[in-house]
Amino acid sequence: MSLPAYPNTLLDFHQMFPDDSACEDYIIALRWPDGFACARCGHNEYWKLKARRVIECKSCHQQVCITAGTLMHRTKTELLKWFYGMFLISTITPGMSSVQFQKQMGLKRNETAFTLLHKIRAAMVNPDRELLHGVVEVDETYVGGERRGTGARGRSLEGKMLVVGVVELRHREGRRIIWDGHGRRELKDVYAGRVRLRVVTNASAVELEPFLLEHVAPGTEVATDGWSGYRNVSKRGYAHILVTEEYTVGKTGVLPMIHREFGNLKTWLLGTHHGRVEEQHLQAYLNEFCFRHNRRFWRFSAFQRVLRLGLRGVSPTYDELYAAPRLGRGLHPNPAAEG
Repeated sequence: MSLPAYPNTLLDFHQMFPDDSACEDYIIALRWPDGFACARCGHNEYWKLKARRVIECKSCHQQVCITAGTLMHRTKTELLKWFYGMFLISTITPGMSSVQFQKQMGLKRNETAFTLLHKIRAAMVNPDRELLHGVVEVDETYVGGERRGTGARGRSLEGKMLVVGVVELRHREGRRIIWDGHGRRELKDVYAGRVRLRVVTNASAVELEPFLLEHVAPGTEVATDGWSGYRNVSKRGYAHILVTEEYTVGKTGVLPMIHREFGNLKTWLLGTHHGRVEEQHLQAYLNEFCFRHNRRFWRFSAFQRVLRLGLRGVSPTYDELYAAPRLGRGLHPNPAAEG
């Protein structure tokens, strides 16, 4: 399978995609990486019908819409604007809000920018993603506005949305992650691998355990704090590391790697989106954060990755987005994040 090149700079992008016709050619190259073959007769030559996003077999005249069954299905927006959205949201570190994108692309309505970007976020989840393994940290955090005093105890959801996250701990060559009986470990030369995030209704085992089972491979060392929602982790096939002490090497507090990811997430939501993320769409933004983090070492290939995933299935419509249920379940791909 031979895939086309992808742009490595903004100048590359301008040169590769000067107009919609170039975008159409790129989609054709991705949909048929081994060359076009007519589904009806098997012939490998076609005409491209202008202004219709359709190709026609030269032999049997079977017509195929190149965007059918993709995230751009029946779109009236220029393909070039779709490509810009995918490039900007996948390669620029802070991403882009719908308001910014509307202004940059000259779109008349914010609803168009909002829907387009959410459709792209839906393509940031790989259904065939690999489970996390090795050593991971798991914890929860609150996302949202200031939490006013309500007298509620424990990890309630008053005033905020609860997010559970898991991150792989990776180490440089020749280093090992070693735990002792008090939950201490050597942190030198350890860095964050892939991350997964999900918005949950509460921090009970009913919500936390399915999240682990869907994201973490059996036999993985799972480090958690002493919260009761993790009490059965060892019974689920994991090596449970209960961390109640401070780490010994250059770090304070427990589970520093997942807390660092939570801090980055909140900084991004506040900086790019000014903290204005609706409850029913939070999962979509978590998907975007995870995708960008997990592909941070292959930033510019991420554009092609989003497009390839987007060619595999349709995404939420405008009406579905605005009628999204609480937490967006059943609408935004969940669990989150391609890796």
